[in-house]
Amino acid sequence: MLRDEYLQGNPLWLQYVRVPLVTLGYESGYDVFVKAHGGGLSGQAQAISLGIARALLKVSEDHRRPCRKEGLLTRDARVVERKKPGLKKARKAPQFSKR
Repeated sequence: MLRDEYLQGNPLWLQYVRVPLVTLGYESGYDVFVKAHGGGLSGQAQAISLGIARALLKVSEDHRRPCRKEGLLTRDARVVERKKPGLKKARKAPQFSKR
């Protein structure tokens, strides 16, 4: 499946995938084949970007500085907050009634 089909032609998601290759000057140097599982398309696009950056880092350790400068080696560590007992959701309390 082509990237335009998989990422639904969304220019922002396509840009996420291209950034590591463009930053290091490899936009036409490599063919990239990726499978991403779980999450939404935006999260998968960012995960693909991180994977490509890490793979290019294995090619040459000299790529670390430009990748780090662009923030390509930083994982977005945010996760969904868990639901607490007695609450409807993570922070939403049940409706309060005075009577």
